[in-house]
Amino acid sequence: MQVIFDGVMDMRNELLRLFGMLIIGVVVLSATQEALALSNNEKIALAKSAAPDFISKNATVLDEDGKLLSQGNNDWVCSPGLPPKYENPMCNDPVWQALMKALNAKKPFSTDTLGFSYMLQGDAPIDNDDPYNTDQTTGAWIKEGPHIMIVGPKGSVDKIPSSFKSGAPYVMFRGTDYEHIMLQISR
Repeated sequence: MQVIFDGVMDMRNELLRLFGMLIIGVVVLSATQEALALSNNEKIALAKSAAPDFISKNATVLDEDGKLLSQGNNDWVCSPGLPPKYENPMCNDPVWQALMKALNAKKPFSTDTLGFSYMLQGDAPIDNDDPYNTDQTTGAWIKEGPHIMIVGPKGSVDKIPSSFKSGAPYVMFRGTDYEHIMLQISR
């Protein structure tokens, strides 16, 4: 009988030890998630770092979900990028804002004028050919350093290559409504 009792007590102690480890893991995970979250001031600073100060200091800043973080007084809109890493802050002029709205909604886009976007902190990995591809085992993936993007009327990118390997200007998303020129600043 004592052997059974000792066995039950050993199981109980092991379960208590495992439960304690589980609780500690949950607390650490929660603390880590909180530590990864950026404050609004940190998001504003990160968003404004995407463009030169003469543009970003008066730009409106929107959170990744479109929530207003800071009202500006020029036509530029900056965002801190997408969580959890926030590795793709950008500042967009009105034409580029329209392109992003169409891209996110998977709607057609066209323009009869040039549009500009700054990403001076670089970008998250992205497929150069397909804006909706999330499978990094297919496509032509690049993690671009600081760059400027230019969109223009249909046909304006026809003579520019799509290869990003040389460091020269290249076309991203060729053949889609969202095709644009990438001007690398550094790698």
